[in-house]
Amino acid sequence: MFGNNTIIRSIVNPDEEFLWNVTGSIADVKYNPLYWVFTVCTLGIFLIALYLKRIYRTYVLTNQRLIVISGIISKNVDEIELFRIIDSSAEQSLIDIWANIGTIYVNSTDLTGRIRMVKIPNPHFVRDSMRQAYTLARQKKGTVVLESLA
Repeated sequence: MFGNNTIIRSIVNPDEEFLWNVTGSIADVKYNPLYWVFTVCTLGIFLIALYLKRIYRTYVLTNQRLIVISGIISKNVDEIELFRIIDSSAEQSLIDIWANIGTIYVNSTDLTGRIRMVKIPNPHFVRDSMRQAYTLARQKKGTVVLESLA
């Protein structure tokens, strides 16, 4: 996580307002017996790998863009200008509801296309704050989203 915080500080411009950063959670592990079995059978390696996979993908929201930082050894940074985001949605399984986590989907006109934010804590709050930010960014840029009726 330390590496991602260093990258976040170097990426976010002084003229940008930092809104939040979030990583995936393993809160669902305690509610899913299948994860317990995998963890015991692999002597804990499964849980460690799952934890590393989820926390080394960080999502950063500023008032101008959504930034995705991923990777453990090497880092990949991708970003979407907020005015390019078309839509977002949140999805939760029964276990996710118990653990208060969920998956957020972000669709954009950017070449990145669709982003899947997996096992995010408080997914409805995160999605709603993102929706407010991209709606405001569209208004500032004067961007209008045209929808096809077909």
